[in-house]
Amino acid sequence: MIHEHGDWKRFRDLPGVREVDFHWSDDGPREVDYWEAMEEVHRVALNALKNAQADPDINYVLFTHGWSTSGPFKMTARSVIRSLMRGKESTPYIVKAKSIQHDSVFVAAMK
Repeated sequence: MIHEHGDWKRFRDLPGVREVDFHWSDDGPREVDYWEAMEEVHRVALNALKNAQADPDINYVLFTHGWSTSGPFKMTARSVIRSLMRGKESTPYIVKAKSIQHDSVFVAAMK
């Protein structure tokens, strides 16, 4: 994976990019427990990859997950998305060598 820094908004200009926003705290208090919310992040991210691969106009999926980092035995949307992208589950959908890991977003390059 490519590691980049700087203004993440420039990735919005990539050709054929679809943005998936994980700033869900802006929607108010969470109505499900924490672990269920993290499972939902995983499910939504994986489905975004599957849907993007099925759409020939999509070259990249831009996951906006924020800067929040997880500590020992804790998860955040950021850690869930990064784990998914590094794992085998995303392999059928993305080109890992062309995907971009940024401090506050992840750009998945679609196969």
